[in-house]
Amino acid sequence: MSGPRIGLALGGGSARGLAHIPMLEVFDELGIKPCVIAGCSIGSLVGAAYAGGMSAQEIRERAEMLLANRLGAMRYVFGRTKITDLLALKSFGSLHLQGETLAGLALPDTLPKNIEDLPIPLKIIATDFDLMEEHVFLKGPLRTAVAASIAIPGVILGPSYEGHSYVDGGVTNPVPFDHVRAESDVVVAVDVTGRPRAPNGKSRSNMEIAVGSMLIMFHQMANLRRAASPPDIYVRPALQDFSAGDFFRVKEFFDAAQVTKDQLKRELEKRIEAVA
Repeated sequence: MSGPRIGLALGGGSARGLAHIPMLEVFDELGIKPCVIAGCSIGSLVGAAYAGGMSAQEIRERAEMLLANRLGAMRYVFGRTKITDLLALKSFGSLHLQGETLAGLALPDTLPKNIEDLPIPLKIIATDFDLMEEHVFLKGPLRTAVAASIAIPGVILGPSYEGHSYVDGGVTNPVPFDHVRAESDVVVAVDVTGRPRAPNGKSRSNMEIAVGSMLIMFHQMANLRRAASPPDIYVRPALQDFSAGDFFRVKEFFDAAQVTKDQLKRELEKRIEAVA
């Protein structure tokens, strides 16, 4: 008998989404692949890399390369793009990062260009700003869909696609496990919304408060969805010591996620053994 079909949902959480990578390592270590992945915000970015054929180890190595330090990141970015392509200034006081440029910098060129061509089916969750509702990208340009999903309001500018503007998928569905249920025997959800970082005598930046406030909303919405229709496995790495902008603490994220990685591995092994 073959093993259970496992659907994987990777939630939003800004830098905390780096903790998704050790969770993907569990699948590789067990020699299994999800039958479908749904990703929101940074979960869509990590999910796109994995669904596109990268191993979890390759994603880890790429993250460590890109985020080793600020100077190295700047050299990488400006070695591949112009500042005018990275920044969007629509009006005075309205400076954003270009979502599609960011997605292009983060994802390797070797990935398929379109969602429907990925080796693992991927559902990318964004929020249609004009219709005020969740939107699921199932086909079309991969980088455009990821850019839509990671578009943090006021920080990252999402694309205008087919006449609609998009913002972060977490605004409507921060841990999109409902989108893998129909295809799966076992639904696994990874929640990286975390909690606000303790100030520890340091004042929080305006950016940390803005993004952190949005993550509080994500957290509340995820709890409501989980209470209404819980997934089979729900893991939440302990990320309370990190802020939403701590991208350059990448190795610390991996260390902090180890306990939850072990937990997920045990729970998945039990599910697989139960149908063996």
